Amino acid sequence: MRYKIFIINLARSPERYQQALAQLAQWPDLPVERIDAADGRAMSAADIAQYYSASANQRLHYKTLKAGEKGAFISHIRCWQQIVAQQLDFALILEDDFLVDGDLPALLSAIAAVPTPWHLLKLAMPNKQQKIIASSPGAPFQLVHFQKNPISAVAQAVSLAGAKLLLEREVPFGRPVDVAMQYSWQLGFQAMGLWPLIFKPDLGFDSTIAGKQNDQVKRSVFYWRRLEFIIANLWHNLKTYGPKALLRARKWPNSRGSTRLSN
Repeated sequence: MRYKIFIINLARSPERYQQALAQLAQWPDLPVERIDAADGRAMSAADIAQYYSASANQRLHYKTLKAGEKGAFISHIRCWQQIVAQQLDFALILEDDFLVDGDLPALLSAIAAVPTPWHLLKLAMPNKQQKIIASSPGAPFQLVHFQKNPISAVAQAVSLAGAKLLLEREVPFGRPVDVAMQYSWQLGFQAMGLWPLIFKPDLGFDSTIAGKQNDQVKRSVFYWRRLEFIIANLWHNLKTYGPKALLRARKWPNSRGSTRLSN
């Protein structure tokens, strides 16, 4: 099975790439490729407009995206494009502020052995813990279905079919990349991951996405978008898993990737 590890990294942040490589140093034979991150602050409006839609932003989100958020999404698009161009079976896509705490080769083997067709596997959950609605037995990693995809795009696996689907459904984009991934039913795949989650972000680096937000958050739109999401996500889970599974959904302890603290 053909795969690569893509590390998204800005050209102006070489120290972050070296730190990322240090995280993988104990596995020198892994196929790692640096993906030149899009610098949303330096890109022209015309270049951004090839990927970003202001009308989609108004339709799908509750605030105008910051330049860093646009650059982050375009960076992930570049990864999906490379999966297709190189005809990889899948890629492990990492943002350059990741920490890994676990057996990465075993995780890659588990990804390659997932028995059902898949598009995207979330491999980090640094913020709010999400409930698991279904799981399949396995060791050392279990395939799990989240009640909703965890927020954060620091670590995920994307298959060839997933890359094609994301490029078809999310370009041009109008919301942050990790938010887009939460709308799994719109994208046409299940919210899945491999447990335990062995990745988390390193808070020792400043965010390259955060920045001054000129436009105020439209609170009424925010609450309406949130209500829409809750209803649509609930309906999707009821249709897919049934009410009993939804009632049994629980948060699983994940000592490796649940903390946002840097090592």
